[in-house]
Amino acid sequence: MFKRVLIASALAAAFAVPAMAEVAISGSAEMDLMVGTNRAEGNSSGTQLYEEIAITINVDGKDKLDNGDTLSWRLAQKVATDWKYDSWGAREAWIGYEGSWGNLRFGNQFTDTYLTLDWPYGVNGSGNMTADQGTLAVWTGRDGFGGSIRYATPSFSGVGLTAQYIIGSYAADGSNADGWDLGLNGSWGGFNLNAGYQVLNNRAHTQQSFGGDTASWLNVKGSQNETELYFVGARYNFGDFNLRGLYKHNSVTLNNVEAEADQWLIGGGYSFGKNSITVSYQQLMDADVSGGANPGSRNSGAQQIAGQWNYSISKNSVFFVQGRYHMYDSTSNDVGGNYSPRYDGSVASKDNSFRLTVGTWTGF
Repeated sequence: MFKRVLIASALAAAFAVPAMAEVAISGSAEMDLMVGTNRAEGNSSGTQLYEEIAITINVDGKDKLDNGDTLSWRLAQKVATDWKYDSWGAREAWIGYEGSWGNLRFGNQFTDTYLTLDWPYGVNGSGNMTADQGTLAVWTGRDGFGGSIRYATPSFSGVGLTAQYIIGSYAADGSNADGWDLGLNGSWGGFNLNAGYQVLNNRAHTQQSFGGDTASWLNVKGSQNETELYFVGARYNFGDFNLRGLYKHNSVTLNNVEAEADQWLIGGGYSFGKNSITVSYQQLMDADVSGGANPGSRNSGAQQIAGQWNYSISKNSVFFVQGRYHMYDSTSNDVGGNYSPRYDGSVASKDNSFRLTVGTWTGF
């Protein structure tokens, strides 16, 4: 009798345990073996062989609330690339609430502007100019910012809006490094339209500059530093083909000197069997500088041709070959200090640069 009571009590306790929140682990693992020309790293220069291992782990959780809404959270980390992320949550660490009214998130998260420019526009080799170029804050939690508050509306006839306030940290002069990121996304069958705007005040890091007076605008801090961008992009899928086009405007201001530069991209792709091929061409136009000692146009443009072949080796993995070629309008040795931004670690010379990447990508 005593044993039966113990068994019954154990069963009752097991079924009385409250339901646990849903937790899932996902991510990707990428191996890149690269050969780049016109590089200077370490004690060598010229054509160099190098590699990158990028492993991303996402831990996501969801819990259904009593009122029908959902509480969700994400903790993400990229490992094997310690120069980008050195602790859990440095990539993403946010908590969000979602319902019929939309989605609200708090914490360390990517900006929607970066995510859109990185994918689907900056795919297969072109993202270093679309998403990383110039004025864009790559993600909050880095570049001197301490997280953000993001709201996304429900879809209205295929159209959704996003608004993100980027919470800053106070500089030594008392100025607050904050910003705004706004987005509009529409999807109607095979046609997609995307637009975004971002402004960052007193940013601590400006990524790339555009020549002349902006040449030393790296790692600057202060109340007169502002970066701004806006973009419009469109994509169309029909059968096994796809097309995409993008226009983006960049602006950097420091101590009342402003440099502006436009850029644009056009690309397309074709899929057949286990294969897919993507190509693109983009151009960063010459910068125009106003204010300062040397206002006027700069010979600081750059062009890129990029392409990638993907071959599916399983349901979750692909083998790929990627190539991208950069053509620079000028060098830092030009009169007045004009130069084109450099990519893929290429040195400031008149030589163009090429990078070939062979690797695999797998998702889990």
